[in-house]
Order: sequence, then structure tokens, then C-alpha cells
Amino acid sequence: MSDTAQKICIEALSLPRKSRAEIVERLLASLEDETDGQAEKAWKAEIRRRRREIRNGKAKVRPGSEVMRYALRAIS
Repeated sequence: MSDTAQKICIEALSLPRKSRAEIVERLLASLEDETDGQAEKAWKAEIRRRRREIRNGKAKVRPGSEVMRYALRAIS
């Protein structure tokens, strides 16, 4: 950890709990913004594949409400 990061941590730890929690949330959100390029490409390929299957009639689409009912019954 750099000296700057160490100083920031020391300062942050001296803050009230609520302030520390807000900082944690912001730091975590900043990490979530960084996307994994390979995962992004894989998801785009999967979306294209699924769309192609729907258009070719190989996949059956169902209303979201029906899918949710089925899922809730499955876990009950």
C-alpha cells in the first residue's frame, strides 16, 4: 500500500461509522464500474445466440409473470 493510501486509511478509520460506510459504498461502486472485457464479450455473444434461437423458432419465449410463478413454485 502506498504512503498516500496508508494515510487515507488512517484518516478514514478515524471517521464516524456512518461516514466510513458511505466511503465503503463509494469505493465498492467504483470497482463495479470496471468491467471485465472478456466477460462483456461473452455476454454479448450469448445474447446474440439467444436472439438467433428465438428468431429461428428454436427457443420458446414466455411472459415474465409465468416464469416467476414457475420459479416461485420450484423453490417453495
